[in-house]
Amino acid sequence: MTFLTSQQGKQVRQMRTKKKNEKVAYHTLHFICSLTKALRPKEKMSVSDWADKHMVLPGGSNKAGKFRSDSVPYQKEIMNAITDSAVTEVTVMSSAQIGKTTIVLCGIAYYIEHEPSTQLLVLPTLSLGEKFSKTRLAPMIRDIPVLRDKIAPAKSKDSDNTILFKQYAGGYIVVSGANSAASLSSMPIRVVWMDEVDRFPASAGGEGDPVTLAQKRATTFWNKKYIKTSTPTTENGRINKEYLKGTQEEWCVQCPCCGMYQPYSFKRVDFNIVGMKCEYCGEVIEEKYWKESEHMWIAAHPERKNKRSFHLNAMASPWVAWSDIIDEFQGAMDEFKTYHDTERLQAFVNTTLGETWKEDEVAEESTTEDKLLERAEHYKGEIPEGVLLLTAAVDVQDNRFEVEVKGWARDYESWGIHKTEIYGNLETSQVWDELEEYLETTFRFEDGRELNIAAFGIDTGGHHTNRVYKWIKAMKKKGKKAYGIKGYAGKPDIPLLYKRSKVEIKEKSRDGKRDIVVDSTTIWILGVDAGKENITNWLTIEEKGEGYCHFPNNVGKGYDREYYKGLLSEKKIKKKVRGVVKDVWVKKSGARNEPLDLFNYNLAVCELLRPVWSDLELKISKGINYTKAVKKVRKQRKSTKGLSI
Repeated sequence: MTFLTSQQGKQVRQMRTKKKNEKVAYHTLHFICSLTKALRPKEKMSVSDWADKHMVLPGGSNKAGKFRSDSVPYQKEIMNAITDSAVTEVTVMSSAQIGKTTIVLCGIAYYIEHEPSTQLLVLPTLSLGEKFSKTRLAPMIRDIPVLRDKIAPAKSKDSDNTILFKQYAGGYIVVSGANSAASLSSMPIRVVWMDEVDRFPASAGGEGDPVTLAQKRATTFWNKKYIKTSTPTTENGRINKEYLKGTQEEWCVQCPCCGMYQPYSFKRVDFNIVGMKCEYCGEVIEEKYWKESEHMWIAAHPERKNKRSFHLNAMASPWVAWSDIIDEFQGAMDEFKTYHDTERLQAFVNTTLGETWKEDEVAEESTTEDKLLERAEHYKGEIPEGVLLLTAAVDVQDNRFEVEVKGWARDYESWGIHKTEIYGNLETSQVWDELEEYLETTFRFEDGRELNIAAFGIDTGGHHTNRVYKWIKAMKKKGKKAYGIKGYAGKPDIPLLYKRSKVEIKEKSRDGKRDIVVDSTTIWILGVDAGKENITNWLTIEEKGEGYCHFPNNVGKGYDREYYKGLLSEKKIKKKVRGVVKDVWVKKSGARNEPLDLFNYNLAVCELLRPVWSDLELKISKGINYTKAVKKVRKQRKSTKGLSI
């Protein structure tokens, strides 16, 4: 052991006293404090806790200013699920106007400031991504000091911070579009946000499902997060499928009367008192008392802890009044009943109720064979009053012609005039002569005024195609308005009158071994799916006038139950074709679809004629049969106006 002398001890004491009196430089002290702060573990905090402490909603939001999670209680559990270590996927299927975007923004901000991570935000298109970054993300960063300190204002020349890429200490956020495969690739990502996934294209630039591509960015992270949000579309939509895979949690409200919890349901809304009927006690309670009652999330599958899925509709929103929801529904239903236009009704179901659209259910409720039979009318003449134009359609079968004559007026109001069959051997001339004779029939109104068939269309797609071509050519030479028709099915994007096509007429060579081209004619290619869409809608219209379909109950007209069964023989379904979900028309089991085809062909002929209805009304009122057969064959002229004489 070494001992200090008295002199050495005195020197040590002097040195210690001197160091105590020395001042520490500011920058040294600042460095030590910053280092201490950086090394100090952050307090445990959920997204909702962070939002209550820091979040500021920009102007234009439902409730701009300082965020408070207790003002919109259903958002809190969704936010907390995102940061739950036991949860990998969070799915929100909801209506609009419930603050879904606020949840996404709060989550993004949390992973910028409190738990810095790499993030990817995917929107349906790259242009929507740019818009979101400019109008929602940038204002949030600007208005919240703890974010503003981490991310500098965007500069086009600064690769660390652009509109679509923002870097901060510990991570970055990439804003991308589901239509751009390049924006979904290359970078490792821990947190993947996907907003409005039901509006994503089926493939990202031909390179595959954008959801799959986005999620692959996070494969290597043990603590990865996938958050999907969207208003739904159909049962086959992405968001509905993801919701069904998860806990299926509903935002439930306690009945103020019996105390039982239940989800908000528009089906139980009483329009008169603007209230909802309790699912359990049957009491009808006003909106105010429901919204003031206790709420909680109730899961159908709480055991699926790794995948939390939530559903709620606009009835739970503090910003939407039930009276407005009722008005929106009634407006959509009025349009549906009058015109069978389902667009507004589907928008209501998807964006207000947050539910999937079921086209088949609506179609089945719209019209039936019985309804069409019940509403059939007794015609006093062969042609009822109101008809301005007659067309005919011919469907060629192996042993017969199916023929229907239709009456038309403005705005596609239609009348079934006569449906018949002409049987015979289609390889002989006799049955074709009978068809020609029938199409020359003169039909009469009750008062004796006459009208003939203005034009007719005949199907060319059967087993007698070349024979049909020859007959069309012959009819045109006689000066008749004869249209050859070929339907393109499975092509919903093309119009009914798609295009004209020149076809060859052939005959056998003398030795019977070859087909020789001897002539040609022109036919029309029809987008029959477009016609079926219109016809199906018109059949459900209940008020006479625009689009209404009249049918006779007179004996011998050909409009029996089998006819209506054929008219309703097809339905539109969603089907995956080569990886893409498409609308496809399919025939119902056991039904013959000739009546639907004939209606479609008649509609095409009516459109080809482009009637000038005011001129036809004047002719009919004067008793002029403007379609009376003319014996002298005249050269046809093309009219820019359409059929008027």
